[in-house]
Amino acid sequence: MKKVKKSEVNQFLKLLRDPNRFKKLDDGWVRDNLCGIEWGPSSEERMPWAKAKDYCAKLKGRLPEVNELQSLVDYSKHDPAIDKSLFPDTKSSWYWTGTKVAGGFGYAWLVTFDYGDVANSGKGDDGYVRPCRASQ
Repeated sequence: MKKVKKSEVNQFLKLLRDPNRFKKLDDGWVRDNLCGIEWGPSSEERMPWAKAKDYCAKLKGRLPEVNELQSLVDYSKHDPAIDKSLFPDTKSSWYWTGTKVAGGFGYAWLVTFDYGDVANSGKGDDGYVRPCRASQ
């Protein structure tokens, strides 16, 4: 395995914190220039995983993978752990991802935006949703 240099880690962290990383779009979505993903509005209501997938599809998006959604967490903030100027509708609660738990049929990963934790829950439980799509 290749050892990652400290300078490479610092460069990556600098990219994550770049103030030009995000751009608000005219349709209300937010473009992440680093990851090439656009983020939609937060759902107003909680819903089970299958309904969350449908919700995203109606907005012409998808459920984000766990690492994609976690990339929005700002660990210098809490309640919610995100930049509220970019994502003002984020609840201090947990959000579904499209990443299923390996070996855990009926479970999927989630990201909490109270403190930025990653956990999992049964797909029948109710969570919020932030859809994403490939950058246009």
